[in-house]
Amino acid sequence: MRKWTNLRNFRRQLFVLSTLAGATLWIVSAVRADSGGAVSPTAAPSVQTGHGTVKGQHSNVRSRPSLNSEVVAQLHKGETVDVLERKSVTEREKPMDWLRIALPSTAKCFVSAKHLTDHAANVENLNIRCGPGANYRDIGKLSRGAKVEVVEKKGEWVQIRPTPDCSGWIAAELVDVEAAPRAPAPSASTTEIVTPPVAVSPTPAPAAPAVSVVNADPDILVTYVVKDGYVGAVNEPKAPTAFELRTAEADRLSFRVAYLETSETNLKRFEGKHVRVVGMQRWRKGERDPVIAIERIDMVW
Repeated sequence: MRKWTNLRNFRRQLFVLSTLAGATLWIVSAVRADSGGAVSPTAAPSVQTGHGTVKGQHSNVRSRPSLNSEVVAQLHKGETVDVLERKSVTEREKPMDWLRIALPSTAKCFVSAKHLTDHAANVENLNIRCGPGANYRDIGKLSRGAKVEVVEKKGEWVQIRPTPDCSGWIAAELVDVEAAPRAPAPSASTTEIVTPPVAVSPTPAPAAPAVSVVNADPDILVTYVVKDGYVGAVNEPKAPTAFELRTAEADRLSFRVAYLETSETNLKRFEGKHVRVVGMQRWRKGERDPVIAIERIDMVW
């Protein structure tokens, strides 16, 4: 009887020890996984700044790292840019990398006319905006006394050439960024020997077209447009969208300018109103009317 009791106690102790060992191993593995010791994380691109070459045609440069922000300029394949920053954002539950770049000379920049005196800012931290209005995003700033090159005056706003402080955002997949040259390692010799660094260009990755940014179909003409008109509902059963932009009525006649496409804005509240639409227009060969993918819509008072 005593032998049977001892054997049963031995089995119980063995079960407890094995359970503790398994729990210990699970805790260790969990700690390693959380710290990254056992799992190789996906490495972010090592190149953050430097010079880059645009890979896509009609590549949009925007005021913010978002597909819904204003288009500041367009770049074409082969153009070079200065990359200032890389940023990863999640939009519509999808991650996307963006590059902040110095704006090209073709970018449209505006400042308030009342804050310019003899082509110089008369206030501190004057906002440079991507459109002629305070509702447009800022893309740079001017310090008091900073001189600017005036392009033209539009009412209460003045269009200027982009300054070195102006910047915008472009999808990272549309730019090949060159690796910055590395500094030479210090020599162990007492005599200092300086070896010029050699820049090694990485093998460019195949271009991946971005939706609504790069036009790869030769039968579709894609252009950046700003159009005025009146929003109306479409009653045609096979129409590509539910709303359209129409001309003002003349002799009780009105004509369609384009179909309006949007995923976030409710156009019902603009129905019958005079608006200004900003966005990418695509016109397929053989179709009668184009479609504008709205990036911005404003009331015209």
